Amino acid sequence: MQVGRLDIQIQGANAWFSGRLDEAANGFPEQVAAALPAGDTQIDLAGVAFVNSIGLRDWVQLIRYLRQRGTVTLWRIPERLMAQMNLLPELHGATYIGSFHAPYICPSCGAEAEPLIDAIANGPWLRQMQAPRVPCSECGSAMELAEFPERYLSVLGR
Repeated sequence: MQVGRLDIQIQGANAWFSGRLDEAANGFPEQVAAALPAGDTQIDLAGVAFVNSIGLRDWVQLIRYLRQRGTVTLWRIPERLMAQMNLLPELHGATYIGSFHAPYICPSCGAEAEPLIDAIANGPWLRQMQAPRVPCSECGSAMELAEFPERYLSVLGR
């Protein structure tokens, strides 16, 4: 389904989002909730390229709808959406996060990256607000999370 500049593919209880979560995607929460079966849902967000405040408001509405019917697990959350989700206490611990991109910087060479973090494998560290170690692709040194862990990882819950 295409809603504005947001493309949503649905197969069974799985959904893949790509494009923009913005005012042009008005009404997508109701459409997606109606298209997904009741029960647990898996959503892959790797293709989300842009999020603004209106898109975020609608995103929260979709999560509310789906949580009433089952567990929601999010995969490959882009850094831009992850940063916004961390600002909303309502989403902290409200969904399961399987994987997400995070901003990292190398203190040795200054390289920046947004690696995909496996939230399940790294769960014990993430729940303690500790970012996993990521090697720099440029120099091999250990990169560091470029955000305060308490701010960027709070959506993961404790």
